Amino acid sequence: MDIKIRSEKSSDYTGVANVTYEAFLGWHPDNQYVSEPVLVDLLRHGSGYNPELSLVAEMDGKIAGHALFSPYKFIVQGNETKGAVLAPISVHPDYQRMGIGKKLIEEGHNRLKQLGHTFSLLCGHDSYYPRFGYKTRMFSEKGSKVSINAGQFNCDSYSLRPVSTRDLPWIIEKWHQCHRSDRLALFPGENISEWHNHGIGARCSVVVREKQSIGFVRYDNSSFCIKELLAEDEDVFDILTYFAHKKYGKPGGDLHTTISCEYLHTLSKGNRNIKITDQNAAYTAFMIKVLINGTLMEDYCAKVESGALKPGLIVFPPMFDIEDGRVE
Repeated sequence: MDIKIRSEKSSDYTGVANVTYEAFLGWHPDNQYVSEPVLVDLLRHGSGYNPELSLVAEMDGKIAGHALFSPYKFIVQGNETKGAVLAPISVHPDYQRMGIGKKLIEEGHNRLKQLGHTFSLLCGHDSYYPRFGYKTRMFSEKGSKVSINAGQFNCDSYSLRPVSTRDLPWIIEKWHQCHRSDRLALFPGENISEWHNHGIGARCSVVVREKQSIGFVRYDNSSFCIKELLAEDEDVFDILTYFAHKKYGKPGGDLHTTISCEYLHTLSKGNRNIKITDQNAAYTAFMIKVLINGTLMEDYCAKVESGALKPGLIVFPPMFDIEDGRVE
């Protein structure tokens, strides 16, 4: 059995899409919508995409598997470092249980180390990935529940508009201001595909107040869960109150966010109209593999594992929102 692992070529795109579709079809039995082939295509347009980290497994001259490691800049304990997200990894059902996934992962790890990436991060099965050194419960996708009781609020002075390429400089600057001291954060990137919505289940919008752009918000279109909010400190709770009004028809109610409890407590300054509840939850599926010893990420993982540090928050880029099964 000869398994060849190599870099993906543009001529492989159709074969990779077919393998990815067949590999994930069994995970979507209810609606038969398989988002992963679309996710691969979107991630190829990311600002950090590296074809040397998009790996193809060949057997008998056919594409049998594929793994995509997407490089990103991360904040780890207040410092910028290089890492990658492994998603998705696919092996065609006809070639599963032959060690193809193992070879793809190990080759990806080797290439990442050569490029100076200190870790790989994923959301996956806790019965499989730990055998490759991935540690479970290393980060959270949940931050805080914000309970708002604002009384009078002029909702009519607020509106939302689509994100434009002209907005990117101030959005990116604001991201770094808001996340520069985080325990853990993933910087989405620098092109428009990493800051606008790709599925109808989520929205990326600029918040406008009296014709002035005051913030960027990414939120779930049905639950109004706030996945990202970038604004000046004094505007954060006004924007949250506006979203409470959009959800409940009044300036009050509960909003779930991926904003850290510590950050919101700092901003609330004892505001009695705001109650903040910590919802940080690091599930076993949220895993990190340290690739280079003696790094900030190794120290972070050791502290989280020992309980000395609360898991940080990871918000995956908007490309991943297509997994709700609905695309525009």
